[in-house]
Amino acid sequence: MPNRALIASVPIVVTICRLIPHPKFLHRSLRKYGALPTRCQAPIAVIAMEMSVPEGRRRRGRPRQFDRDEAVATALRLFQERGYEGTSIADLTDAIGISATSLYGVFASKESLFEEAVDLYRKRDGAFAEAALDRPGPAIAVIHDLLMEAAQHYASGSGRGCFIALGVLSCAVEHRAVADRMAARRLAARDRIKSRLDRAKLEGELSASADTQALAAFYAATLQGLSVQARDGATERELRQIADLALAPLRAVLAPTR
Repeated sequence: MPNRALIASVPIVVTICRLIPHPKFLHRSLRKYGALPTRCQAPIAVIAMEMSVPEGRRRRGRPRQFDRDEAVATALRLFQERGYEGTSIADLTDAIGISATSLYGVFASKESLFEEAVDLYRKRDGAFAEAALDRPGPAIAVIHDLLMEAAQHYASGSGRGCFIALGVLSCAVEHRAVADRMAARRLAARDRIKSRLDRAKLEGELSASADTQALAAFYAATLQGLSVQARDGATERELRQIADLALAPLRAVLAPTR
């Protein structure tokens, strides 16, 4: 049978599949009347088997009401509360409302879902830090705003503290890659602070002796310390007091005003 004839016969085969209760009867009928060449048995068998599965037993996709963004937000809340290793697949599926199979089908792995949760945190809850460092004005005012806004966010956030600082501080060897990526994000935040301080030094706002590397490490550690204090229950007022004291090293290296 020519190829075009085989292709043209597919609608007929599909129609017959809908009428015959089992694929073996389809093969028997079509072979008897010479309508099914041997080389077509496997493809037609697949069509027949697919069409013979009762409607109620066919595999269904995930529910239409599934909202990926909402699922990631729910996962973020769990990861904030329990940490990466403390959050199980069962915790995630129960909270999101999908099966484990669906979760893996959508997100591939718990690790991938965690990464999406981290990205959401950075865009939503952690965006204040980059915004503060990008703000124009004297470096002392920028660092002041950064620390004060951190005190406000860390004390009032649903997870209390910074997710990047606290999400994965220690973990089993098999999850080392997750912890390493979080550490890289913390180092990137420190480098952002250093870049802002380097600019202030170049512009003459800080004295020539100012060690911007040490200052950046100090303020990165201060932010992490504020985060831990917030997780332990410190109030916003207490965090602001710590932040105010932390400005002393920067004040000490301000260039003399003329």
